[in-house]
Amino acid sequence: MQNKSFTAQQARYWDDLSDEYCLATVISTNDFHYGPLLPGDAELCLLPKLNGIKCLEIGCGAAQNSVFLASQGGCCTAIDISAELLKAAGKLADTNKVTIELHRMPMEEIANLGSRQFDLIHSSYALPFAADPGDVITQAAKLLSPGGQLIFSTIHPLFAGEWLELDGIDGLFLENYFNPPIDCRFDDAGNEIARSNAYPIGKMCDWIMNAGLSIERILEPYPSNNPPYYSKAWNELRPQMENIPASIIFSARKSYTQVHSFS
Repeated sequence: MQNKSFTAQQARYWDDLSDEYCLATVISTNDFHYGPLLPGDAELCLLPKLNGIKCLEIGCGAAQNSVFLASQGGCCTAIDISAELLKAAGKLADTNKVTIELHRMPMEEIANLGSRQFDLIHSSYALPFAADPGDVITQAAKLLSPGGQLIFSTIHPLFAGEWLELDGIDGLFLENYFNPPIDCRFDDAGNEIARSNAYPIGKMCDWIMNAGLSIERILEPYPSNNPPYYSKAWNELRPQMENIPASIIFSARKSYTQVHSFS
């Protein structure tokens, strides 16, 4: 588990990166996105009917997905570790004339939302930064209403490999699929301040099932020509993403008879 000191470092990392990230990355509020260059939900069709449902976004960033859901009638709550990104989320909600309940908290502490229940819990590319993604999923399952849906996207374990050229042919080198390399982020002094982890698909499936949820779909989408989320840096990676999946999406559901308690 990451300690509170490292959690604070990650918050500072995202606070410092906030302006640059928001300027360099285009994320639409006219469709629900699942990650860089991926098709939106207009094509993938994973979302439930939205009018009146209670939604929770984990690791929301500037909360573009929550803004979209709120514009379609969802009652949206969103959490993030970064105060600066939450400021951007508040401004974006105001611009789009929607209401989103925003909370600053680590995703590892969503149990602090208490006895509230949500019909849809969603997270796009936040779980790689969790100290224990399996525990976050377990907490999320307890916050789901009976019949509720969990949707999350994350790094595909194959995309943690290194893209190399051998004898004129480009391809993937991944030394250990079961223990993919960690993407560590460092400050100017060389101190690690954030890390992003990829995990084997089977392990992620175990997290979901151990939380008592049923997996409905697993998707490894091909890059879209008109993605709701893109940047110059991600566009430069398109040739790789057209050969190996960069992202994986899970859709899971809580049974109507399952009841969880945090006590």
